[in-house]
Amino acid sequence: MNMKILLVSNIFPPHVRGGYELGCLEIAQKYSQIGHSVIVASSENHETFKNYPHPEHIDVRRIFNPVNYYDEQYNHHFQTNSIYCYEKIMAFAGYIEPNCIALRRLIETESPDLVWLFNPLGIGPIGILDTIVSCQTKVIIHLMEHIDAVIQDYSKSVNLTAKWKHLKSQVTAVSCSQKILESNTIFGEYYYNKVIYNWIKLDRIYNDQDLYEDQILSDSTLSSGEKRLNYLKILYFGQLSEIKGVAILFKLANLIAKSAYKDRIKIELYGKGEDLFVDWLDREIKNDAQLAKVFVLKGFLNKESLQQKISEYDIAIFLLNDNEPFAYAPLEAMSKQVPVMLTEKAGNSEILKNEYNAILVKDRNDIFEIYKKLIWCLENPKLLADISQNAIKTLKQECDLDNVTVPALNEIIDSTPVNKGYSFEHVLSVCETLKYPYFELDINPHMVGARYKFIDIVVNHLYANPLFGKLLHKQVKKIIHHYRSNR
Repeated sequence: MNMKILLVSNIFPPHVRGGYELGCLEIAQKYSQIGHSVIVASSENHETFKNYPHPEHIDVRRIFNPVNYYDEQYNHHFQTNSIYCYEKIMAFAGYIEPNCIALRRLIETESPDLVWLFNPLGIGPIGILDTIVSCQTKVIIHLMEHIDAVIQDYSKSVNLTAKWKHLKSQVTAVSCSQKILESNTIFGEYYYNKVIYNWIKLDRIYNDQDLYEDQILSDSTLSSGEKRLNYLKILYFGQLSEIKGVAILFKLANLIAKSAYKDRIKIELYGKGEDLFVDWLDREIKNDAQLAKVFVLKGFLNKESLQQKISEYDIAIFLLNDNEPFAYAPLEAMSKQVPVMLTEKAGNSEILKNEYNAILVKDRNDIFEIYKKLIWCLENPKLLADISQNAIKTLKQECDLDNVTVPALNEIIDSTPVNKGYSFEHVLSVCETLKYPYFELDINPHMVGARYKFIDIVVNHLYANPLFGKLLHKQVKKIIHHYRSNR
């Protein structure tokens, strides 16, 4: 039976920060393709994040406030502004009233059979989930991030975690890895939670079993491996940032540049990232001629162009941190028969085995261990070819969008109950209570601008006086209560 599905995501293509948005896009495209009516609720954002084509044939409603908190310059400019500080707390661990109202109106207007929540961070996650649960519809949250940990980090001043825990108990969840399932139990468990690994659209050749068997048994793959014996061309693609291990790759390249293998190993990187970090990398490379031969920044490529490039490399390397949920980039490389090297504690390692379908590194900070692994790759081209073939088998068994992921998701959708719902007034009352209680928050109240700084100094001085401060605090609370009661 065809359904009307509402997908909810903090940002959505053409605005992209990582795999969460692209995962939401692929689900929207797939379920639209198989006959369901799909709407995406998201936000309009800064040009900085417009690095992906506009989605075609997807009904996208940009109803939420812009998620500016991922913009470095915005954060830097407003970091001492008390209003900004409070709104950021609400964006990552609370309620944003306009977003709640906009979402409720959309749900009332469209009456979806299923509301499928992806990344709620930055748009008021607790308020968004509260709004959805208040409606009489099926609800699923798709977890590709340590959402509980983020909410915990932002709950020091305003603690709504009891509400979040209650809402979770009403909702079915899909986790992209066992790591993510377990990490999102800080504030209790979901009504139901199942691991469904992130997916990949496999090429037609791998969807036909006979053609697939012919491909992996062909001598061409092995001969290609033999030809690469004397040279190792390494690929990294994705976000250029320290958290993704790019700084460690830089250290590795420095080691290679000073080694006997400096003319036999080359690392090329595609992507873009934080301006300060990328500018620093670029300067370091330009100042070292030998390093420049080993470590090359190739710039940003759109997905189609990048897909064509991947197969030109011998291995792809992703030195992900231990908290990485389940990255898409390694799946892309594996699908092109390029062996991947990544850390053994990242979420992807749940489907990988060292020297069978991947090359796993114990400690991403140990560049000598990684260096030795690269030498192993040079010396074992036949095993490297076997790894790439076994990786394709693993993708077919665990991550095939059409044959594995969608059937598993459909089972969860079918078994998910319809929420009983409740009055939206409950959500609005929480929003009303949370409207800027500045003096009740333990946050830095200093606002930008001489006038505000002067007022802050005066107020801070008055509050510092034990007798007068206590009296002033009571009066402020009365004024706030009176104002809210008579609006």
